[in-house]
Amino acid sequence: MTEVARRAGVSVMTVSRVFSDPDSVAAETRSRIEQVAADIAYIPDGIAAALKRRASNVVAAVVPSLTDNLYTAILRGLSGELSRHGFVLSVAEAAYSSTEETRVVRELLRQRPAALVLHETSHEAGLLRLIRQAGVIVIETGDLVDAPVDTVVSFSNHDATAVLTRHLLDRGRRNIAFVTLPLARSSRARRRHDGFRSALAAAGLAAAPDAVFEAAGGYADAAALMDRILAARPVFDAILGAGDVLAVALAIEAMKRGLAVPGDLAIASFDDHEIGRILDPPLTGLDIPREAIGRRAAEIIVGRLKGAPAVERRVDLGFALAARAST
Repeated sequence: MTEVARRAGVSVMTVSRVFSDPDSVAAETRSRIEQVAADIAYIPDGIAAALKRRASNVVAAVVPSLTDNLYTAILRGLSGELSRHGFVLSVAEAAYSSTEETRVVRELLRQRPAALVLHETSHEAGLLRLIRQAGVIVIETGDLVDAPVDTVVSFSNHDATAVLTRHLLDRGRRNIAFVTLPLARSSRARRRHDGFRSALAAAGLAAAPDAVFEAAGGYADAAALMDRILAARPVFDAILGAGDVLAVALAIEAMKRGLAVPGDLAIASFDDHEIGRILDPPLTGLDIPREAIGRRAAEIIVGRLKGAPAVERRVDLGFALAARAST
């Protein structure tokens, strides 16, 4: 650090501030110091800095899966905003397991992260004890829960599914198949199921006894899933795909079988997948601002780390219905 300061013509304290609080240093000076550091391959001692500050410049995020681009959008928003302020995003996967989430968070806390971003909003008691003991900033992003651990930035899965269900009802559909990831695996899946049932109830309808179809997700099981839906009685006139790429997979399967969409089956997707928008017909979906959720979470983290008070506990970024030809 002393050598960087000498070559850049600044004090050691200014060099320290560039790597600990870059916004506090003028852009020209910061750029000169960063160039000198790159020229001599200087890397600040993050462990020492973390011990001194009791936190690192790393923000840790835990998501259920690293294969789903819906989580990628949130991470992209997080990473982009954090990097602007000199923070680095570290990502871990919990594999839809609360036990694994607790284990991962325990390991991450050993690295003294500046904050934690958790997609899940339902946690083991052991994880909550770890968080309280660590005193770390926590942002949850998966659902707009009433009692977040610290702060939640999200949207209501219940309300979003209710809006999508009402859309199908308004289009004259009365027998709707609700296709979901396993309900036992995710509190978000259960909240979406609740939204589906509440929308039906508000319309004076009840879900058919066998209207809920649980699936692992992805494209591989679409044929078997469609067989189950088509074999059910009464005959379903619509499908609401409430997670993953379920609606996209079923729409492709319907086309392969020569089923008319929306003539034989209206199909709606909880998310607005890119591939769903280019299908023929394009899929009705929900435009959920996942990247904006990540950015807003990062803004709150940076503000809190710079001394801003924790005022908002629930930040609702909402959603929008994107009605298209599939319904």
